[in-house]
Amino acid sequence: MIISYLFYNSILGIAVGIIVIPFWLKLKRDAVEEERIGKLSIEFKEYMNLIVSGLQAGYSLERAIKQSENELKQLYSKDSILMPYVHVMNQKIAMNMQLERAFNEFAESIELEEAISLAEIISFAKRSGGDYGKHIRETALKIEENLAVKQEIETITTEKRLELKVMCVMPMGIIAYISLTSKGFIAPLYNNLTGVILMTVCLLIYGALIILGRKIINIRV
Repeated sequence: MIISYLFYNSILGIAVGIIVIPFWLKLKRDAVEEERIGKLSIEFKEYMNLIVSGLQAGYSLERAIKQSENELKQLYSKDSILMPYVHVMNQKIAMNMQLERAFNEFAESIELEEAISLAEIISFAKRSGGDYGKHIRETALKIEENLAVKQEIETITTEKRLELKVMCVMPMGIIAYISLTSKGFIAPLYNNLTGVILMTVCLLIYGALIILGRKIINIRV
C-alpha cells in the first residue's frame, strides 16, 4: 500500500496495493513452505539414521521405528516438525495397522519426496523381502547429498540475494527521496491520466522484475 501511494500519490492508489496483497501473501506462504521442507528434510534424514542404527542393533523394523521416535524427541525436543507425524504413525502401528500402510500414510502426510520413495521400497520389501537397513541408509545418504548441494548453493548465492533485496528497495527509496526533496520534479507524473498510465506500467515492470529476480536466485535441487 505504501508502494502504491508512492507511485500514485493518491489515497485511491492504495486500492492497487490492496489488490496485490493476496499475491504477496502467496509469495510469503511459498517461502514459509520452502523453509518448512528444508527443516523437515534435515529431521527426516536424522530419523532415517536412527532407524538404521536400530536395525543394525538387531531390532525389527517396527521396533526400530518406535525406538527412533524416542531418540528423535531427545534430538529436537518440542521444536520438531517431524515428531507429530512420527507419533501418529507409531500410534497406528500400535493399533495393529500394517507397517507399510502406516508408513505410506506418514510419507503422504509430510509430503516429502524421499519419504514417499522409501514408503514404496518398504512396501515392496515387506512383500518380497529385502534389506531394510540398506534401503533406509541409501535414502538418508541421498537426502544428505541434496542438503549439502542446497547448502552450497545458499552459500554461493548469499551475496546475490542481498543484492536483490537492495535492488528491490532502491526504486522505492529513490521515489520517496525525490518526493520529499524535489516534488516539482515528478509532479507531472501524478493526478493526470498519462502519469497514471506511465506509473502503472512502471509498477508492473517493477513487480515482474522482482518475481524474475526471485526465480533466478531460487535454484532448486
